[in-house]
Amino acid sequence: MTAKPLTTGHPTTGGPAASGPAASGPAISGPAISGEAGPGTERAAVEERILRDVVAMLHDVIGDEYVIDREIGLSTSFDTDLELESIEFVALADRMRQRYGDTVDFVGFLADRTVDEVINMRVGEVVSFIADCLTSPQPAQPSQSPQSSQSAQPAQSSRSWA
Repeated sequence: MTAKPLTTGHPTTGGPAASGPAASGPAISGPAISGEAGPGTERAAVEERILRDVVAMLHDVIGDEYVIDREIGLSTSFDTDLELESIEFVALADRMRQRYGDTVDFVGFLADRTVDEVINMRVGEVVSFIADCLTSPQPAQPSQSPQSSQSAQPAQSSRSWA
């Protein structure tokens, strides 16, 4: 996906409005958008909305005064461009958990990477990861019939252990 970087101010702090093609349209609502990514919806549109969410989270974590003049796009590096500290990664993970719930396991995503991979990570990698989590089919929960759930319960003993 080719997207222009966003020059933004956090929408809830009164900074300047986001500019560029990725800035138009409503923000993603709810903990997941799996229903939105169905037929007819392009992944690029989903990723643009996720990018806006991640940029807003970065504004919360880093502070508007630090990122107000920076363009944050898919190729933005967390280390080199944003100079994100490890504690800020923790705060970003917390914001993602609040936003997306258990659907997006950012901590698990980071745990699967080497220190060098985390240090050199770009915003686009996180956006793609979130899009994969939100657009992939959710595993079906096994349903049990009332009869099978009763047979799965252990028999109660009549013994007393007093």
